[in-house]
Amino acid sequence: MAGYQRFVAYVYEYRKGKKDGSSGYVRVEARDRKCRIEVHLRCVGLEPGSRCRVYGFVRREGLMDGILIGSCMTGRERIECMLETDTEDIGGMGKNLQNLGGMLLISDAGGFWGTEWDDQPIRPENFREWKKEKKVNADEKREAGIVVEAEPKKKQNAENKNTENQVREELIRQEEMQQEVKERTAASESKTMIAQEIRESEQTNYSGLQGSESNIKCSEAKPHSQLSKSPEHPGTHPGTSCTPFPDGQFTDCRKIKPSDCNLLCRKNGCFCSNRFVMYGYQNFGHLLLGRNHQGQYILGVPGSYSQQERFMANMFGFPYFKESPDIRIPGGKGGYWYCFISM
Repeated sequence: MAGYQRFVAYVYEYRKGKKDGSSGYVRVEARDRKCRIEVHLRCVGLEPGSRCRVYGFVRREGLMDGILIGSCMTGRERIECMLETDTEDIGGMGKNLQNLGGMLLISDAGGFWGTEWDDQPIRPENFREWKKEKKVNADEKREAGIVVEAEPKKKQNAENKNTENQVREELIRQEEMQQEVKERTAASESKTMIAQEIRESEQTNYSGLQGSESNIKCSEAKPHSQLSKSPEHPGTHPGTSCTPFPDGQFTDCRKIKPSDCNLLCRKNGCFCSNRFVMYGYQNFGHLLLGRNHQGQYILGVPGSYSQQERFMANMFGFPYFKESPDIRIPGGKGGYWYCFISM
């Protein structure tokens, strides 16, 4: 499709000017002149209610000039927002999407996150916000007492200073390239995990279109007989019995922990490393295992129903929601996001 571009960029937190671990990603989708940017970050210790500004940046004179695209308010340990701008005029500054070297997010509380896609390192101390300058003609300069004839000399001095800065920045950049390679290697495992989750979510969304009873299979799942004979839970499923759904659609329900997923999947990466699963467990203290009258098993993650939560649940492979009186959300609807699994 002409004029269409879509990609995902991984975002890292910077502490004391140094690159730290991966915090999430941004999804950029450009169609004709409309550019949509989705931000999905998980930040340990982040307090809610702080303004976070989102910039696209271009590299000029060895610095990163930030173009303000928009802002949002932080949640508790999360930053989630969706912004739109003109693909050919990002932030109204005359730069298009191809001119950007990456994106930066800066909170009023002092947090700094960044992603680059031009293969050059991000140095927070080189950031400066790029604002539109007011044009002043020669007559206005004279009225202000500025000697117009002296401007060429000042311009030359400024250019010489910029050249020196560029040489110095280039030397510093070369010294940091080796460190950047090490950081990229250390982060590769985190990037691989997030990329796998994104691919799984897209496959889940496609499968959801084929029928409401599509199963999300867990690789190398143990048969029911093996599960029942587990030495940790002999003769029964793991967890504590509960009845979260009064209508009886799902029976034999049990509250379980992420560690119990080892009984469902031999490889821990199937469900236990899922960020959405861990987020639900940390907030409500349990996950849910149950089955319907046809014998199909489900894995449920407690949470609330909202458009934002629905987006995240679908992305991580939990396309269905069922309300439960056991999950109480003030002013909202509580329940379980769930998917079908094979036992």
